[in-house]
Amino acid sequence: MVQIRLVKRDITSQAFKKQIITYPQNCDRMTEPPDTERYREWNAADSLLPLADGELQLWRFQLTDDAFFPGCANYLIPEERSRAERRRASRPREEFAVGRACLRILLGNALRMPPLDIVLKESPFGKPSVVNSAEHISFNVSHSKGTILIGLSRQETVGVDVEHIDAGIDILEIAQSAFTAKELERLKALSSLDERRRAFYRCWTQKEAITKADGRGLSLPLSSFEVPAAPAWHTPVLIYDPTGTEKHYFLSDIDPGDAAIGAVATDSPNCRILQLNFPLSRLSSHLVKQGD
Repeated sequence: MVQIRLVKRDITSQAFKKQIITYPQNCDRMTEPPDTERYREWNAADSLLPLADGELQLWRFQLTDDAFFPGCANYLIPEERSRAERRRASRPREEFAVGRACLRILLGNALRMPPLDIVLKESPFGKPSVVNSAEHISFNVSHSKGTILIGLSRQETVGVDVEHIDAGIDILEIAQSAFTAKELERLKALSSLDERRRAFYRCWTQKEAITKADGRGLSLPLSSFEVPAAPAWHTPVLIYDPTGTEKHYFLSDIDPGDAAIGAVATDSPNCRILQLNFPLSRLSSHLVKQGD
């Protein structure tokens, strides 16, 4: 997701209000394993790593003028090139092109396929998946102002979100339509504007990561479930599917750096999150070769 959606959501109906899920009272407590810090660091990668079972690889790319991947168009199918060209602004166009090329390269590495041979198909809600591989793989992409995050996992469902903090938006106006009453109350209780703004973006990215992991996108109202808003690490969140069946996701905060806030959500409490920092300037020397 490139920018925060300012679309107003219908949260006035009684039927909708009944769907709101209350987060546990101890939501402000961080639930972290003893080795959390080792996994929360960004690790430099000199090559593409195999994707292990029970592992969630979270790749970070910083898109700067001197690190722009010039050959990314060679790893896009014609439809993807057209989508990139339809974006008039240069930064969103580059973010989409580089993000999709990097996704194809990472999927090709994980599935042992040439990147351009991978067939991606979007669900009715717009979430893409690989449809021409016998191996299951879940993935998600988010980008904001030059920061690109790509999450990959063999078993777990994945949702990621990154947002750069924008001091110019009215966070309370957006929170009134996107947050639950309890989340809004906690936000207003913060005395410092800086704390309030960071808390808003933490809550927003946590919610977006959940909706992207779930796959329903805009059809799952952000105000229909509560997230901790406080720092999270494999913290459980409860939502309901359209049939009323409970679904549990597990949130972890991500520090993308550069005045940005991020979050990742999975449907497993036990997956190991490995954060990998991959410079775009090195990417071309680590591509999966045709026929390997």
